[in-house]
Amino acid sequence: MGIATKLTIISLASILAAAGAYFYQRKKKDIIPWSWEEVGKLTKLNLFPLKSGHRIELTKAECTEFGLRHSKDEADGFQLRDRCLVVYSEKDNEFRTARTYPKMVLIDVSVHDDHYLAVDAPTMRTLYVKIPTKDDNNDSFIRLHKGEEIYTIDCGDEAASWFSRYILQKDSGLRLGYHDATRKRDIRKTHKTILDYYTNLTNSSTGLYSDLTAVLLLTQASMRDLNKRIGNSSVTVDNFRPNVVIDGPALQPYAEDNWDWIKIGDVVLRNVKECTRCIMTTVNPENASRSSDREPLKTLETYRLSNGPHSLPTMGVNCEVKVAGTIKLGDPVYIPKSVTHPATNGAVTLQE
Repeated sequence: MGIATKLTIISLASILAAAGAYFYQRKKKDIIPWSWEEVGKLTKLNLFPLKSGHRIELTKAECTEFGLRHSKDEADGFQLRDRCLVVYSEKDNEFRTARTYPKMVLIDVSVHDDHYLAVDAPTMRTLYVKIPTKDDNNDSFIRLHKGEEIYTIDCGDEAASWFSRYILQKDSGLRLGYHDATRKRDIRKTHKTILDYYTNLTNSSTGLYSDLTAVLLLTQASMRDLNKRIGNSSVTVDNFRPNVVIDGPALQPYAEDNWDWIKIGDVVLRNVKECTRCIMTTVNPENASRSSDREPLKTLETYRLSNGPHSLPTMGVNCEVKVAGTIKLGDPVYIPKSVTHPATNGAVTLQE
């Protein structure tokens, strides 16, 4: 065997070894930890049936690949999912939110029975929406952020008229869409920039009509620190519209930033991205008023700007559901055992 051939074999072996090590490390990174320690308790559980609508506070929920859903023993008939409804423009199929129409945060959605939802808002009569199916209703695609197209089933003309009158004070212009959770989103083209930066973020991380992921998590310790910095603040955790809120006596502010994995009950979540924040957080979730001083954004911008592709303030973390199951208030919350104290906001180094 010639020297050139030997060198070629050695080079090839080195490349294969490097490739093997790379893929091993990637696979290892995705393996769910086996050793956990408690950092707090689940203290708040929110379901938002309508994107930008009012929350439903739960004591128990199913945590599915698409996010939270009413648990069977607490649901009054139909099991509502998080952000399964969206308001969109009749003209161009683009979504509409409380960023532009703050009064949307006052819209309540509840289950009337197995076949109908009830929708309420100030000054409006109750709207009963028959849960649509693609066999009986028109289906199409609405456009969310960055032009991402997401499947929707239209909820009919009566719902369209109700939402148009409440939001626009017009007889038409808006429609209501429903997602039946039969298909995942594809963000590979529209969100390429952030996918390149946040390497744990994938199509599997997405919710229904959420801005991006299936679950939004926040700690009360972070909220306390923010309000201390703001001063005389009326901002609450609900300004940030989280699904899951965690608290504990040893928790440090923003500890969640560094939690790679989170276990609640039998559910396992993966932190895939910091949650960047927008003008929506300045809308009071109880009366729809917008803060005149831009809080909490104004304060967050002084110390919590993202280092990612978009230099926006951050609060909380976006999570993918890796193991589905049921969670309830009071459940202990765990992160992988580490060489640093689990409740601190220091970097977490997993034990081998």
